[in-house]
Amino acid sequence: MIFGDEAKMILETSRLIIRPFVINDLSEFEKLLDIPEVIGWQMQKSNSEGFLSWHITNYINMDIINGIVCFGIFDKVNGNVLGSVGAGEHDDLHETEIFYNLLPDTRGNGFATEATRAVTEWAYRDYNIPYIIGTAAVDNIRSQKVLENCGYKFIDIKKLLVHITNKEYEFKYYRLYHDK
Repeated sequence: MIFGDEAKMILETSRLIIRPFVINDLSEFEKLLDIPEVIGWQMQKSNSEGFLSWHITNYINMDIINGIVCFGIFDKVNGNVLGSVGAGEHDDLHETEIFYNLLPDTRGNGFATEATRAVTEWAYRDYNIPYIIGTAAVDNIRSQKVLENCGYKFIDIKKLLVHITNKEYEFKYYRLYHDK
């Protein structure tokens, strides 16, 4: 269920393969639905195949300005899923955002920074956007460090009513401007 040129959209770093998900990734993809900090994904556990298919159909348009594009982060050595990374319109802020998540047992190895840097570079290479935002919970120091290590600059602490949970969250808001 990969369509045309988006099947060729593969980013490689020294340790990672970042690529579109395919339907055969379902068992690996389902591991990502248990990450405690990713509430929106946890809500999709009972619809894992449908949620994966939705991500796959987003590769048709590859639209990070008005849509969302999410890739799998895979270990280059063993092929196992480590997490996901992507870019797309933030549901509530309506700005292009970088996002990432890692399985808890893969954290602390620099994978999020490596993947975030690669997808940020891809986004600026392929899209005409002035900046990308990043958000991190105020208590999520590791995620803040990922953004900072990738050049994102802290702008402000914001509060936002998140529509999928109907709860207000406080988070750090970052931006990385495109140097054209």
